[in-house]
Amino acid sequence: MAHTYRDHPDPQKRKAPPKKKLEKPEEREIWVGDTAVIERHFLHLNKLLRAEERSEQDRFQRDFIDQKPEDRERGGKAIYRLELLDVHYNPSGQKLLTFALKTKRPLPRYSLAVGDIVRLSGFQTPEADCPVGAVYERDRTRITVAFSGKLPAWVDRENSFQLSVAANLSTYERMREALRLVKEADHSRIAVLRDISLGLRTPKFDDPVSVTKFPFLDSTLNEIQQKAVCMAHEAKDVLLVHGPPGTGKSRVLIEIIRQAVARSETVLVSAPSNAACDHLVECLAAHKAPVTRLGQPARVSERIREHTFSYKLAAHPFAKMIEENEARLEQISRQKERRQVRRIIEWEERQEMRTEIEQIRKDIRDLRAQIFKQVWNSSDIVVATHVGAADPIIKAKSFDWVIIDEATQGIEPSTWIPMLYAGKVIMAGDHCQLPPTVHSFFKGREGSLALTLFERFYEKLGDDSKIRLERQYRMHENIMNFPSKKFYDGKLVADERVRCHQLTDLPFVNGKGLDLTPAIFLDTAGLGYEEEGEEGTGSWSNPQEAKRVVRELDKILKAGVRPADIAIISPYSAQVKLLTGMMMGDSQDPGEIRELEIDSVDAFQGREKEVVIVSLVRSNSEGEVGFLADTRRMNVAITRAKRKLILVGDSATLCRLPFYDDLLKYMETVGGYQSAWE
Repeated sequence: MAHTYRDHPDPQKRKAPPKKKLEKPEEREIWVGDTAVIERHFLHLNKLLRAEERSEQDRFQRDFIDQKPEDRERGGKAIYRLELLDVHYNPSGQKLLTFALKTKRPLPRYSLAVGDIVRLSGFQTPEADCPVGAVYERDRTRITVAFSGKLPAWVDRENSFQLSVAANLSTYERMREALRLVKEADHSRIAVLRDISLGLRTPKFDDPVSVTKFPFLDSTLNEIQQKAVCMAHEAKDVLLVHGPPGTGKSRVLIEIIRQAVARSETVLVSAPSNAACDHLVECLAAHKAPVTRLGQPARVSERIREHTFSYKLAAHPFAKMIEENEARLEQISRQKERRQVRRIIEWEERQEMRTEIEQIRKDIRDLRAQIFKQVWNSSDIVVATHVGAADPIIKAKSFDWVIIDEATQGIEPSTWIPMLYAGKVIMAGDHCQLPPTVHSFFKGREGSLALTLFERFYEKLGDDSKIRLERQYRMHENIMNFPSKKFYDGKLVADERVRCHQLTDLPFVNGKGLDLTPAIFLDTAGLGYEEEGEEGTGSWSNPQEAKRVVRELDKILKAGVRPADIAIISPYSAQVKLLTGMMMGDSQDPGEIRELEIDSVDAFQGREKEVVIVSLVRSNSEGEVGFLADTRRMNVAITRAKRKLILVGDSATLCRLPFYDDLLKYMETVGGYQSAWE
């Protein structure tokens, strides 16, 4: 029988698995010449970026190119045997093609998702003739893809289609170009920011701003949030806002942006992901701020598509005049063609038609230029992803502020792209949560793209240039206290409104049979819940643990908690798939349970739910925990829950690491340790 952590009162004395001998890290050299420091740093970044690009190309080759069609489909990289159901247009003028399986069955659950870049092909279509688009909408049986520009003629003739993931070739080029511009910059704002990030120069400040006299637009900001806003106005170059979970980082950024617009200043807002950008657009739109979202409309949340640049262009009053002119142009062209065929057109009439056509085309060009100028000039706030900020139209506007959200989620080369347009830079993030996803391997954090620009600034800057938010508005204090101690020096404070909140405070929750303990570790040690490796992916699942998670979920649902208020998360995609299959099955309509969210820990970063159940999966006699050894992943997992957290795992495996031993001891102190034997 396996043992629990209780059998080892002193974790320091028990025998741990043999550790691999680690090489002593190199001492960081101190360079005297500024040019040498800059050259060395950006040469290193380019080397890392090339390695990451090769790694991504190798993965695409391995996971897609080298796979058989059925394996591509099984791996979620393609959908075959599709029929075209409908062709229509979105408000931005993109052509939308809607497909369904010819068999009428539901689409594969783990396959192409909204926002994915895909290639459309038919039977033996040459790759050069295969248009690339983005998944616009998707439900259980239909998938809609948005295309810009004219589609090839074969699309109208084809009767069997396939969609497959497409490599995004421009991303790395944009990052390389940004690195070149930053490295070569001289006597400019970006040169100043580059030198500050390398410790070659110190940031400058304006006169102190009094918190008591500052005209805040959001009167509900707490003291530290207000101080962060004032520090943003004191800084001339850069400010870092460290926002632990639930501390209202977004509210601080929204206040800074609104204050800038109130002074007729322009702001570029950027984040690594579309989801983070869309969230900020929603927040700004709620305050009626003049915000414009740049980017492919298909990759933007449906809720904020009316704020996209392309939508605004299409909705402009002059756009109707362009449509009328284009219709007139088409009419004249057809008329001219018919008369030429009949040979009844005179030279004077031909010249007259040519003149009219040229005038109409000029009118269309002028109207488009006016629309662009009016929409762009009225866009005081522009929001784009880091890579999207490389759009050439951004060069037509200067920005007083650059706000970078989720700055610890973007690799350094991509973060430099929006900073190229910087006046003053505000970076917000939390380096105690998960770093950006990096596939290439280099020894040590210093030698990897996982070390973000935010973290490098954080190491170089003094206290005048950074601030940590400490009052959180999400978690019950018993959920908050452990991550606060481990990651935030024990400084987090639960606001009185959430400090002791319970599930029974929610409407419709009757509490019948519900354990009201806010934080629970359900220990499965000794029950024989063995992990299983997923073939071809390196992921792990644990079927017996998944069944136990379902039982815990059932108790919560019977107590009246709505599925929409619950999330089940796991570090491993194989367990996510297993749990989803157990909950949803193949039902066309799973009912209310479809509102339950099941996802990976990484994908759930930045989210929250009233109840979060975490399936930790790993259970083996060797004490192997895989990437659970990165304790920042557990920080994310724990801090998603508002009123109730249930961790399900095997202490005999996990507690070989002191972090998990401390976690279980903490759970005992708050009455949250439970053995699954009980």
